[in-house]
Formats: sequence, C-alpha cells, structure tokens
Amino acid sequence: MGVFQCLYGAGHLRKNVLPAATAPSIAARMSDAPPDPEAIILDAARDCYLSAGIDDTSMRDVAARAGVARSTVYRYYPGRDELLVAVIKQEMFAANARIRLRLAKFPAPADQVVEGMLLALREIPRRPLLRAVFASEEGSRARRVVWSSDVIVRFGEELMEHVVRPAQDSGLLQDAVPPEVLVEWIYRLLLSFLTLPSNWIRSDAQLRATLHALLVPVLLNQQKSAGTSGDRVRS
Repeated sequence: MGVFQCLYGAGHLRKNVLPAATAPSIAARMSDAPPDPEAIILDAARDCYLSAGIDDTSMRDVAARAGVARSTVYRYYPGRDELLVAVIKQEMFAANARIRLRLAKFPAPADQVVEGMLLALREIPRRPLLRAVFASEEGSRARRVVWSSDVIVRFGEELMEHVVRPAQDSGLLQDAVPPEVLVEWIYRLLLSFLTLPSNWIRSDAQLRATLHALLVPVLLNQQKSAGTSGDRVRS
C-alpha cells in the first residue's frame, strides 16, 4: 500500500472497540509474567486510548483497566499529558525502528531524507494511536502535547545522527541555517502532509519526485551531492 492509500484510507481512531466493562484487566492478562507496574499502566492506557479515544480517557479509566489504584498511576505519571507522551513515545520508537531498518538500503543523504519521509507517511497512518495524534483533526490537542514534549527532540536527535550529521560531515549539508532548524522543518513538513494531504500530488512517485526537486535542494549542497542521488522518479 502506498502513502496516499494510507493517508486517504486511514479513517479515524475507532471507539468502543474494547469496552472497559467486559475487558480483562491488563494485570490479569500479564499474570504469568513478573509484574511491572509501569508496563501494565502503559498497556492499559493504550487499550483505553484505542477503545474510548485519547480525549475521553481519564486516569481513573487507566487505573481500572490496569487493575491498580489510581495513586499508582500518578506515582509514575503526574498527569494525563505525561502518560500520553509515554505511550506515544513507545509507538514512535516502534515505528522509527521499522523505518530505520528499511532505510538501510538508501545510503545517499538525499535518498535518506526523501525515502524516510515516504516511509514515515506510510507507517504513521498504519498505527492507530500515531494516526490519531498526527493524522487526524481530532488529535490537535494530543499533537500539541507531544510536539512540546521531549519526544520530538529525541527523534530529532536520531534524525540528526543518522541523516543530517553524516551529510554535514561530508560537506553536503547546506549551512544557511543551523542543522537543528532543518530537522524541525522536516518534521513540520511531515506533519503538514499527514494532516493536510496535497490536492495535486496523488501518488508516491509524484511525491518522491517533488521532494527530490524541492526538499533536497533546500537541505543539501547540490553541487557536492550531484551523483549521490539521482533526481529520478522510482517506480
């Protein structure tokens, strides 16, 4: 499935998939393993977000689903925002690991940026919680919470380490603005495609060609990077 099937066919976060009244507690489901209260709470929160929606999930709901006292939830997470950030961080690490694995076959910095963007646009809508936060109108509050947390900073550091820094060390990175600004700009571009898909770009091939034509020249010194990645459209 391509980027645009993922974006246009994603839909919204489903509600009432796992009713709290009938669902077994997370603690009961993990009875065969040594109890890890924090892991139980995170799993419970994820279940609640998927069944009731992020905005309609309370700390009381999470405690009930986890089978722990509400005070236990607050011991690990002072409030709803901190709990949400912790769950989304788990989801983003899982998504990013998959993206990094698939990016290994694209050594050129230009391809790393372009193909990384395409892979992210496919992967995020496939994950219900990430779709709810980053690719739906209903996720605006959650998106602000995550954007202001250390999650984006951590993933910005990873992008810096694997893509931006190698290009900088090779003399390929343009130096008009600091690398940190470039990283944030890439994330803002990604969010714009997730929340407001283009009216004109309707295929992966079109988006790939557009990113090579418009994004790569902004990031990289084209005279030095010429030949490392063609401005071609891959099918």
